[in-house]
Amino acid sequence: MLQKRHRSHSRTNADPTVLLPPNLRTLDARPFTRQDFQTMRAWLAEHGWPRGTMDIGMLEGYLVALLVWPVDISSGAWLPPIWGEKAGWKVPAKIATPSAFNKFIGLVVGLLQDLDRGLSACPPRFAPTLPIDEAGWRGRSAPGIAWAQGFLRALEQNSQGLQWRSTAARSAVAGIARYASLAPPTAGADPAVATNLKSAVLTLVAERSSRGPLGALASRDSGAIAPNVAAPIASGAASRAPRHPD
Repeated sequence: MLQKRHRSHSRTNADPTVLLPPNLRTLDARPFTRQDFQTMRAWLAEHGWPRGTMDIGMLEGYLVALLVWPVDISSGAWLPPIWGEKAGWKVPAKIATPSAFNKFIGLVVGLLQDLDRGLSACPPRFAPTLPIDEAGWRGRSAPGIAWAQGFLRALEQNSQGLQWRSTAARSAVAGIARYASLAPPTAGADPAVATNLKSAVLTLVAERSSRGPLGALASRDSGAIAPNVAAPIASGAASRAPRHPD
């Protein structure tokens, strides 16, 4: 992920380290723990991020969409929208050091892989993160809206849209889009939002043709997850724990 510029022929110091998009196919796998999830949620809720940075609910919706509505784009394209960047590869000051960058990318890709493990299970396992009592979203939008908006933000990167999708898939996306456009009090008060989002996602899982950024679908016969696609350098606990608090 990191690359240093060549030294100039002058006697000046070398240019700063350049932070590059990760290659998911070369990264070793590691578990994504409950503590990892809490760290990611708290970090995204901090001040200092660019305007438009996703909260944990929006991030999860975004990553789920990349997995169940596969879009063939590079990590340099799908990562920047997470921190609000709309054009090109630009790393925000919040994670502009190698250590912070590696840790953040490690958490994002770790969450992506953890979600895929559930979606790839037989039967699939999934429950949307809708932190209705979470102070971290700071009232920007109700959690159900944020999740759905993150999902649709990923779909915007697929130019093929709904053209070749089944009727069930189109209906599932329409149901998610409905939550993305509701007023905050309406979405936050709907007790069925988690159930409906889960149902829509599982409908799309049944039709997905790949695992998006994580590559080809794993064989259900072997039950194995494709190797070398997980969180990068950031350190984490060796044992697996649920992402969500009890």
